[in-house]
Amino acid sequence: MADALDMVKKHFGGDAVILNTRSIERRGVLSGRHRPNVEITAARAFADLPEPLRSCGLEITRGRDDRILATKLTTNPAVPSTAGVVDSAGVILSEVNALRDLVGELVDRSRRTDAHDVPPALRGPYVELVKNAVAEDLARQLVEGVVNSLSASEWTDSRAVRAKLLESLSAMIPVAGDIALDERSRPAVIALIGPTGVGKTTTIAKLAAEFSLRRKKSVALITIDTYRIAAVDQLRTYAQIMGIQLTVAGSPAEFREAVQAASCHDVVLIDTAGRSQRDKGKLSELKAYFDACRPDEVHLALSGAAGERVLLQTIEKFRPVGFNRILFTKLDEAIGFGVILSCLRKVEARLSYVTTGQDVPRDILLGKSESLAALILNTARQSAEPVAAD
Repeated sequence: MADALDMVKKHFGGDAVILNTRSIERRGVLSGRHRPNVEITAARAFADLPEPLRSCGLEITRGRDDRILATKLTTNPAVPSTAGVVDSAGVILSEVNALRDLVGELVDRSRRTDAHDVPPALRGPYVELVKNAVAEDLARQLVEGVVNSLSASEWTDSRAVRAKLLESLSAMIPVAGDIALDERSRPAVIALIGPTGVGKTTTIAKLAAEFSLRRKKSVALITIDTYRIAAVDQLRTYAQIMGIQLTVAGSPAEFREAVQAASCHDVVLIDTAGRSQRDKGKLSELKAYFDACRPDEVHLALSGAAGERVLLQTIEKFRPVGFNRILFTKLDEAIGFGVILSCLRKVEARLSYVTTGQDVPRDILLGKSESLAALILNTARQSAEPVAAD
């Protein structure tokens, strides 16, 4: 598959659009001795596609400029700095819908901040919670907890009120903790899934850098994102800089073989193609990969800059694929951190990591309930502890 993708790039360039990939078994007496052929249907660029394909919402995203291990990039001028891939109409429409939902939530939130039935001494904390994107019902629940646990005289003590709110908020944020590697007799197989544009590939690179460079663990990378030439190139760049093995798997069978071949490593990190939460076909295809080889941990990556309704819809659509961790990206772009609380309250999954920027290997933080509670209450900005070496 990797050789086939290189051929597509050589003939069509970095803007090539992958329309379909499939493996073709060879027939004949000696067919068992050969690997299957790989057939790739591609176009030179999005603009070259026929109108029916250009209007159907292909999942193509534009690469972002990433600062990759800056200290090493200065000595490696051959590393490409960008991966320009044409935006599809489907992605643009998805972003417009997300923006519309976000504006609607902002309007609703501005109306809810006028809470006449909240005790006057507690209206300030209530309004602060709602403005920071905490759902109205949760904000009321938190304020009621303060009323029930503190005396009336303590309501006017801002420190006592804030301490109680921090305690209550922390209890509402389930966290997964760090990934324990030393206790394992086999690799920790970890996959990231999620919609387009949330930063899965960059996050995979951050985790790879954490485990390989800081913790000195043996890491293997596998990508099943064969829809975007640039995505494979981006991850290959990261892998080359860090000296990590990268395997491209174009089918569930190849994916299973790649995971088995990486059994000598401590950590196997799996990058997946972005899937629109509205595309049931692509989500079913992703599920087929995981049915062939189930990772130990599947992290659903969500953008902290998205609105609550979009995030909850994404969670529901990805639920059939199966995930046991939630990972929030782009907290540096979030207008409020309360959406994290709302989402975690409605799923049976714990928070693993959050990311706060594009820098690799920095800008990734281990999810801490106390630190995130402080962010929600605006008592600290980006105060979650960074992922630290053992």
